[in-house]
Amino acid sequence: MATNAPTCPVSEYGRQKACTEALLYEHMVRGAPIAILRLAKVVAPGMELIRSWRKALLAAEPIRTFHDMQMAPTPIGIVVEVISNLMAESARGIFQLSGPFDVCYLQVGLYVAQQLGANRSLLEPVSARLLGLPLGSTPKHTTLDSEALRSRYSLAAPDPWAVVDSIMESEARSLRMS
Repeated sequence: MATNAPTCPVSEYGRQKACTEALLYEHMVRGAPIAILRLAKVVAPGMELIRSWRKALLAAEPIRTFHDMQMAPTPIGIVVEVISNLMAESARGIFQLSGPFDVCYLQVGLYVAQQLGANRSLLEPVSARLLGLPLGSTPKHTTLDSEALRSRYSLAAPDPWAVVDSIMESEARSLRMS
């Protein structure tokens, strides 16, 4: 999604974000030192979803994964670095940050199983829509045009598999230390 693309919120959460952004943008146009940072899925070491999947798969227990929910994960460390740069520069404008491409949760689950050498048949694909997740939870695309941050600060989120690898490595380190 481009920074100048019109917003079209479908949930209350989305409407509140769009309203807040519109108000901030009005102040920015009048010269206020405001930067808006739009984010996709922000992930951190110790991400509970990956932790619980890893534990279940290692115990040969099944996991349920959404086949109709996408993410373009962004590591929290890059988010912090971007925010620091924007603040240090008193940047103005709309900036976006997401991973470079979408993956569905089922793909991530399959990748985790593969990395662990677990049986792929332990994954049960389920529909987020059919389970009643709120409207807006299953967009077809979650990637954002992050070129402005890439060109301005040489910062970009790595591909989703590198992000998942990092989370899994962090989890494995954590378990070795305990």
